[in-house]
Amino acid sequence: MMDIPELDAHIAKYIQGGFGPADMAIMKEECEKLKPGDVYVEIGVDEGRSARVAHEYCHPDVYKIFIDIHDPTHTPNLNRAEFMEQEGIVGLGKTGFYIHGDADVLSEFIILNKVKLLFIDGHHNYDSVKQNTLKWEPFMKTGSVMLFHDYDHPETKRFLDEHYGNKKEVLHGKIVRVRK
Repeated sequence: MMDIPELDAHIAKYIQGGFGPADMAIMKEECEKLKPGDVYVEIGVDEGRSARVAHEYCHPDVYKIFIDIHDPTHTPNLNRAEFMEQEGIVGLGKTGFYIHGDADVLSEFIILNKVKLLFIDGHHNYDSVKQNTLKWEPFMKTGSVMLFHDYDHPETKRFLDEHYGNKKEVLHGKIVRVRK
């Protein structure tokens, strides 16, 4: 298993992104709490940095679902799906799944009701953060954690402040943790 600086350097060879070492440390802490059979869902994968971190630090038998509406091309010419396959995140015999589509539409027919860790980093406008939260919150298992990225974005902050008030933790000024 790579430590955070090694993983950050490894990922940087393939993709960019705004998910840095401080964010990685929080993700590592939460992923290491997950047990085999738990479910991790990530909405808004962007280029895949946070997905790669979850893959590194979650137990191999944690089910990891990565959802994004866009699939950017990486350097050198890898799209997200190819990067995830190259890194062993998804593929035959793997517990990781990449879904190229709308997370909120998916939530209408997925019947999990046992998500242990949810990371929301989709669009940062008020309505999108609200919709992602309200669509996926019902699937959270008792004792689970929801993480929200980019709390420093004004509209993300406004929704989270209104919806969770003092029931949230702000970590490093960028990530919000809500325990369910």
